[in-house]
Amino acid sequence: MRRVLFIAYLFPPIRNSGTRRSLSFANHLPDLGWEPLVLSWEPDPRAELEPELLAEVRPGTRVERVPLLSHVRARRWMGWLPARWRERGVEALAWRLRERASIPDHAAGWLPTAVERAVQLHDETGFDAIYASAWPYTAFLIAREVSRRTGKPYVLDYRDQWAPSGDMAWELHSAAQLRENPSLERLAARDAAAIVTVTRTLVQSIGRDCGRDDLHLVTNGFEPADFAGDVAPVGDGLLRICYTGVWRSGYGLHDLYAAIALLKAQGCAELARLRVDAAGFRPGPATEAGVTDWVSELGPVPHGQAVTLMKQADLLYLPVPTGYYATASLPGKLFEYLACGRTILAVVPAASEVAQVLDDTGGGVRVEPGDVATLAQTLLVWLRGEGRVEPAQGIARFSRAATTRRLAEVLDAAAEGRRMEPLK
Repeated sequence: MRRVLFIAYLFPPIRNSGTRRSLSFANHLPDLGWEPLVLSWEPDPRAELEPELLAEVRPGTRVERVPLLSHVRARRWMGWLPARWRERGVEALAWRLRERASIPDHAAGWLPTAVERAVQLHDETGFDAIYASAWPYTAFLIAREVSRRTGKPYVLDYRDQWAPSGDMAWELHSAAQLRENPSLERLAARDAAAIVTVTRTLVQSIGRDCGRDDLHLVTNGFEPADFAGDVAPVGDGLLRICYTGVWRSGYGLHDLYAAIALLKAQGCAELARLRVDAAGFRPGPATEAGVTDWVSELGPVPHGQAVTLMKQADLLYLPVPTGYYATASLPGKLFEYLACGRTILAVVPAASEVAQVLDDTGGGVRVEPGDVATLAQTLLVWLRGEGRVEPAQGIARFSRAATTRRLAEVLDAAAEGRRMEPLK
């Protein structure tokens, strides 16, 4: 059994879509000859946590949680405060210190503490390779520095590209980050034994950004055990649509809500059969759109509850962000939606990675983003009971065990010092 230092800032109990990728890899690697030694962030009280996620971590997995340097210093400097005020003082000071360290990202203060602990772990137990998942890209710099100190090869896993796309509303980069990060990325990529990422588009774009043409494709996936035992739709004569995910600028249920509002304005009688369950974001957009008669916004829910909502639905709504990631992304929930066996209502461009997967597997109906009229007509077809789509086929290659097997092949090659042809 080889051992891998598994650098994952996002790991249970942190609630984030990136957490599931790291969690699944860590859970399946032991079946493929790799014992993960997880190095993760010690979350502060402001972090969004889901304690139930801890139960999903494979028993026996060693997880080392390391704070940011800002918290280490704040605890030291605030030690003189009375106990009843100390924690508030620590958090206030840590936040200010953290804001001053932002190259390459807001987790920059994790680098010195994580590197120190990783080197200690190497001295105590040893490891054969290093894996780092990003965002945050500080994890890549940690991997490179630990590799430099220990002589062990490292593998980088891009969940998104480091370089800003330039058209995503949530991409906020300081002038210093825009100036410094390109050279940091190339430095981290230059010395990596291998690089993996989640879509073919990102294989190409990240390869250009970091000056390499040997990136490996390892998509996101689904955990079959989560979907074992079918849960039938409610069967109350209603058409139920489910969405599980975040809502942020340029990404959410904007088109769906607009289509419902259009049917409402047209006096559509069939709309009485519609129910939408939306989970994963703060309730409010349905009220603003005037569609609360048909939409229940449930807020963030545990993953198990989200899976149940998916299974009880007739249609699973899948949008993509506006801008670059409209064609470049493959949301993790696409694969969970496929595993549910329900029809996917995908509001995605024809040239997108999502559309390519659905063309290959089946199981979905597609509408162009922004085409509210066509989306409304599609809803009407399903409300009238006239919608039919063949179930998805050939999705076993997207199981978490299968995608982890691909990662294990990359780690094997890295540990053995051999070049491996890119995984397509």
